[in-house]
Amino acid sequence: MIPPWWILLGLLFLRWWLASLPGYVPDVNAYKRWALRAGLDGIHTIYDGEGRDFDYPPLYAYLLAPVARFYDLVVPGAARARADTGIFTILVKIPPLTFDVLLALLLSLAVDRLGLWGAAGRHRFPPWLPGLLYMLHPAVLFDGGYWGQPDSVHTFFVFLATVLLIAKRPGWAWTAATLGCLMKPPAAPFLPLLAVLTLLCCRVRGLIRGAVAASGTALLAFSPFLLTGRGTLLASRLLGDVGLMAYTSVNAHNLWWLLGPWKPAKEPAVLGLTPMQLGLGVFGLLYALLLLALLLERGEDRRPSAWIAAAGAVAVTFFAFSTHMHENHLFSFIPFTVALAGRSKRWALIAAAAAITMLANMAFGDLYLAYRLFAHIGGASSYFHPDFKRNLSVFEFWLAKANSGLLLLVWLATVLGTAREIGLRIPSSHPPRPAR
Repeated sequence: MIPPWWILLGLLFLRWWLASLPGYVPDVNAYKRWALRAGLDGIHTIYDGEGRDFDYPPLYAYLLAPVARFYDLVVPGAARARADTGIFTILVKIPPLTFDVLLALLLSLAVDRLGLWGAAGRHRFPPWLPGLLYMLHPAVLFDGGYWGQPDSVHTFFVFLATVLLIAKRPGWAWTAATLGCLMKPPAAPFLPLLAVLTLLCCRVRGLIRGAVAASGTALLAFSPFLLTGRGTLLASRLLGDVGLMAYTSVNAHNLWWLLGPWKPAKEPAVLGLTPMQLGLGVFGLLYALLLLALLLERGEDRRPSAWIAAAGAVAVTFFAFSTHMHENHLFSFIPFTVALAGRSKRWALIAAAAAITMLANMAFGDLYLAYRLFAHIGGASSYFHPDFKRNLSVFEFWLAKANSGLLLLVWLATVLGTAREIGLRIPSSHPPRPAR
């Protein structure tokens, strides 16, 4: 058997090679601009000016600023000359790699300590296996390694917050949850679930401690902007940027891709309701039912697996029914599927199917693969893709449709699996067997 450390070294080498590739070029170039601005001009300047395109909450600037400063040390004068090099491409992908490693370590620790794959310390799997599965996950390698997308950052903090609340550490948990929201908006949908978990495991006192920790964390992160008179600018950019790319689906293979992608999400569609309102309404209703199920019958005694499954259900439900979704916005679903994969064959199949649909979705949206490979398979379809500025090939068109259907099957299987973890009785389609 190959020692785990050799596997880890091989994975790090693979990630280093992926990091050297151009990745998703428009986004990688944006990350480089942001890094240079934050590192050389100061984090407080990232939202300044009409042409500034930093459309993230401020935490990412804190991570990118050291990258630019280190780049200036490694290649003297390159950062100040705004020079682009292959070394800079690798360096700007260091934050997602770092948080991938941290998330892998957290997964292995959480699965072992919480007994998610069996009694703690008594399961038949080596304790490092969950972390290895995460590092080998094809969507993780594609998203963070190749594309350089920083989705592992907010995902790490969301998963950490969930684990800390299960361990009854509300102050640290809400610090982590706040950092997740300060990194990327897709962390925000988890907050109601975390609030219910806090109330059940730590009572009202825990909620108060969490609120204080969250407020202090946010205030500290916003302080460079507040102290330089940029508080109003910060608020307007944070609120305004949430509504960017207001389409039903921005390359996300979900329900809205089946109903019609790249359509305006804020124009009335059904009974005067917009797709955005319909999507959020469905998500809100399903979310309310999930929280109600968790609150019924001794909710404070729920197994850790029930809360992990519930968080995963939130992630996939938000992606499946909400508008404005990009192809990589399902990333936060990954650690929850990995954490449950060893519990049963059902969860292992869900994790495998989720990996397939996520990888296919991102590969479909990759500009290099789209133009060099997929566009030439099967001839042109009748659907014009506004982002690619061309008609999709027949292969691309039906791949997206089939993958959207697979995503909805993953959603349904996750919901049913979560119901079982919570303890709800799922009606069986098979008649009961007679007693022998």
